[in-house]
Amino acid sequence: MQKCRCAVNTKRSMNGHWYIICKSKQLRKKPLARQVLGEHLVVFRDAQGQASVLKDRCAHRNMALSRGSVTNKGVRCSYHGWTYGSDGRCTDIPASCESCESYAKIKVPAYSVIEKQGVVWVWMPDSENPSKPYTMPLDFPMFDESGWNHWYMERHFEGNAFHCVENFLDVPHTAHVHRGLFRGDEENEVEIEITSGTDWIQAEFINEGGMDSWIGKLLVPKGSQVYHTDKFQLPYVTRVDYRMAENRQYIVMSQCTPIDDENTRVYTYMAYRFSPFGALVKGVFAPLSHVILNQDVRIIREQTEDLRRTGAPKFLYYDTDAIAKGIRQLLDGKSLEGKDPERKKIKA
Repeated sequence: MQKCRCAVNTKRSMNGHWYIICKSKQLRKKPLARQVLGEHLVVFRDAQGQASVLKDRCAHRNMALSRGSVTNKGVRCSYHGWTYGSDGRCTDIPASCESCESYAKIKVPAYSVIEKQGVVWVWMPDSENPSKPYTMPLDFPMFDESGWNHWYMERHFEGNAFHCVENFLDVPHTAHVHRGLFRGDEENEVEIEITSGTDWIQAEFINEGGMDSWIGKLLVPKGSQVYHTDKFQLPYVTRVDYRMAENRQYIVMSQCTPIDDENTRVYTYMAYRFSPFGALVKGVFAPLSHVILNQDVRIIREQTEDLRRTGAPKFLYYDTDAIAKGIRQLLDGKSLEGKDPERKKIKA
């Protein structure tokens, strides 16, 4: 199969970061198979209830540990019963007459894990710091704040993680891919101020009018000013903020976990407040959000199919792309620190 030639080489550029590997509620009795940056991993809870991540390979005969089961000694291989604890050390070889100390030297790679806010993060080490994390995973905003409602959405995108984050922060496509749901036929000239730093770039939309769409009618009070920012941060994190009034705001934050160069698992955190009817609004807002996300899944899949077909070597960046070029520069290892703020106009 021909690969997308404009995809970012995720394994080369994005080790040395935290990635969401699963939601907490997905860890049950069976071990869970996951792939991150091309690495096959197994996720399970140990006897103390702690989330654990190992390389998904038994040291004995290379069977995937995710095919096995979880015991009070760790994750057990389905072939010969070799078992591994959270630190990757072998804790049991059922057919062996030796003491456990003799086979404790057998080990599979273990990964640093942090579980918080309903998700499990795994640290994917880089070559210079192979084991110790030197950052902490991000916090999702307003998670425990009174008056805010939130939920997670998870999707498998058939596309490079770069294509996903570019899509999530791309305003012009919403009038075509999400017509009527997110934006309608009405277009306004909007000024954008772009700022950036070492590992981030942000667009602030100035004088953005109301949203001619279902979501606009639901969330935006008539005649109110819309405050809108889009932000990208390494490794593959996007955040979209809309504030329509003091008691009406919503945040869409996505963490893209690259499976490989052509597949991405996206965890989207939705948070909003809509006083005093927040819980009721979710009954409409959540289904609409799923529809919009599924439309993006489709368009990214079609883009990937066409990139395979055409083998296009590069993209053309235009002023309407706002921060897309800056995102690509960050992913290619270029710092944007010290760059002067930039202003441009688009129709939205």
